[in-house]
Amino acid sequence: MEERLEMPEAGVRTVVLSDAAGLRVEFVERPGSSPVSHADPFTATAAQTFTHLALQVPNLDAAFTRLTVECGAGQVSPPAPGVTEGLRFAYVTDPEGNLLELIEMSRG
Repeated sequence: MEERLEMPEAGVRTVVLSDAAGLRVEFVERPGSSPVSHADPFTATAAQTFTHLALQVPNLDAAFTRLTVECGAGQVSPPAPGVTEGLRFAYVTDPEGNLLELIEMSRG
């Protein structure tokens, strides 16, 4: 965790996560906000808006299990082969119902 910030005047709080390679992700929480929920990744594309965050993981099965079993993420679609050869993917939801795509790319 790189930074935490509370902005009471705006009614939000944020946290920034980063890694040694320079990847930074900021999460923003606003109590009382209205959740947007999509049944699946294809339904999400019916509106012109953010639909999901895609994250590449080194071991899809382990990441999916950890997130859904240990961390309480919602299961949307289990690990499956993608259209591109060597790609596998799965979808989960975070506690606020946002779609997260997990992607594993085999090296070959």
